[in-house]
Amino acid sequence: MSRSDRGPWEISGGAPLEPDIGPVDDVDCGSGHCDRDAVYRVAWPNFGGDEALCEWHLCRFRHQHTEIWDQMRALDAPNPDTFAVRGQRFISLDEVPEEIAVDDDRMRRVALGDDGLALFESADVGPGDPVRFVTVDRRLDVDGSIEVARGKAGSVVAWYRDHEGVYEWDPEAKAALHGGESAR
Repeated sequence: MSRSDRGPWEISGGAPLEPDIGPVDDVDCGSGHCDRDAVYRVAWPNFGGDEALCEWHLCRFRHQHTEIWDQMRALDAPNPDTFAVRGQRFISLDEVPEEIAVDDDRMRRVALGDDGLALFESADVGPGDPVRFVTVDRRLDVDGSIEVARGKAGSVVAWYRDHEGVYEWDPEAKAALHGGESAR
């Protein structure tokens, strides 16, 4: 289609966005639910601009967008690999074990949070027993723990989703949340 055949509403008058890429100072991480300081600005694929990320979210970006990451490494800017530090947080749900033991209690994976910590729940709960939820890091060290009555377990999961943020649900937990039957 020739340009002369297009109406004014079909022609963009602005220049395309050119993302600013490289190290940053005194900027908050652009990912929701993250309160850490950003270290590096990356080309953001979803809206064509750029976003400043902390070390851990930068590492997750590298994992999810390898093609963009390789292009950024070819630029005349400080190597982003030196800023992408995983720390003790999970990058993807595949890295999180399906079951763990905490204080001799068997725990089942529920979700991977936006902060890289994994949420687990008690696996063996009797009708009158409380349900325990824990968040753990890559070393499986407990970061947080709460025990609630079985009838309140759904409200804990909803609170976690709304306040901490869920990056990815365990398929079994997702099925249970949406009224499906768990395969366990």
